[in-house]
Amino acid sequence: MEALGEQLTTARKQLGLTAGEAAARLRIRTMFVEAMEREDWSAVGEPVYVRGFLRNYARLLGLDPVSLVAQLPADRPVAAQTDEANLGNNIFLMRSDRTLRSAAWYPWLLGALTVIAGILVINVAVGLFGVLRPTSNQNAAVNVAQAPHIFSPGGPGSSNTLQAAADAQSQGGVNLRLQLTQPSWLSITVDGKRVVYETLPAGTVREFHGAREISMRAGNAGGVVANFDGKDLGRLGTAGQVEDRVFAAKTSSSQLTGPHE
Repeated sequence: MEALGEQLTTARKQLGLTAGEAAARLRIRTMFVEAMEREDWSAVGEPVYVRGFLRNYARLLGLDPVSLVAQLPADRPVAAQTDEANLGNNIFLMRSDRTLRSAAWYPWLLGALTVIAGILVINVAVGLFGVLRPTSNQNAAVNVAQAPHIFSPGGPGSSNTLQAAADAQSQGGVNLRLQLTQPSWLSITVDGKRVVYETLPAGTVREFHGAREISMRAGNAGGVVANFDGKDLGRLGTAGQVEDRVFAAKTSSSQLTGPHE
């Protein structure tokens, strides 16, 4: 009878497999296949590994696993029932080892991803807040208190609006009235001092008076209707258009009227 290792080698070659191909099918290293074929059991490891690998290799080659395990050297006793239990424990230990290795780096990866996501969320929130700060009653009160050039808002034709226009005409300078038909972001600077920098809702009416000039940037010019020194300029642009205008004390209405009236 051929030796145990020779039986393995002969059966493998009859199937047309290399040692590496057999190892790949068994999901073990090639060195273990080669060690079993030359009966170098110490290279395979503990008896439980030897019996487990040998049984699997025998099944792959179409040989009798029990017969081959029985041919192991006497210093590696075989107990059928215990052998199966040890093999199961061995597989469990190998799987547990892989699980522990994965668990060792998983918290670090999860923590890094969490930090990156938090930084991205903060950056997006800060950017949106800087560009689209919502209007609140408190902010409106602060803006009015800090911007003495802004007239008290009133509806078209109201007594407050008419009185403010009359006062502005008597004072001279630059007088601008804006009415929003759509929500729009506005930046208004009166005589070098910025008095508005926020998104205003549709229906908002704001009036401004300056001694020299009023600079305006509208984020949605199609939703902003302007009146300069009592002259209606109509809409300042198209929907979604960003429009910059400068209303100076000596600017004529023909220079201020844009192509989108």
